Amino acid sequence: MSDSKQNSPTVIGADASFKGELTFQGSVRIDGAFEGAIQTGGNVHVNNGGRLKAEVKAGSVILDGNVEGNIEASDRVELNPTSRLTGDLRAEKLVVKEGATFIGRCEVGTGAPGAPKSGLDAAMRQVQAAAQGRK
Repeated sequence: MSDSKQNSPTVIGADASFKGELTFQGSVRIDGAFEGAIQTGGNVHVNNGGRLKAEVKAGSVILDGNVEGNIEASDRVELNPTSRLTGDLRAEKLVVKEGATFIGRCEVGTGAPGAPKSGLDAAMRQVQAAAQGRK
């Protein structure tokens, strides 16, 4: 497969409507409607006019359209001026541009669930073991 094919996102067109679970490694751009669940280590982009009613776990998420559901990103979430998010958001980084609408709870930073912990779990286990008199 050529590099241009590998870098091309999967596209759900403006005239398309899907329900179900979408699991993949690359990126997806949603111009139409999707309902269900999305899981990827890559990127999810809900384009202006796109409608997403789903639980999303991704590397990064860019919103220009309408999303109803919870989003968890291991890297970043970007809420652009035309975006509307109704749901909870967890990410290591968050960018909110003027005009974006967000209704829900937000956890941002390396301590946010789903964000990389960079050795924090192992350190916490050691501290807990030491407190209980174990090594």
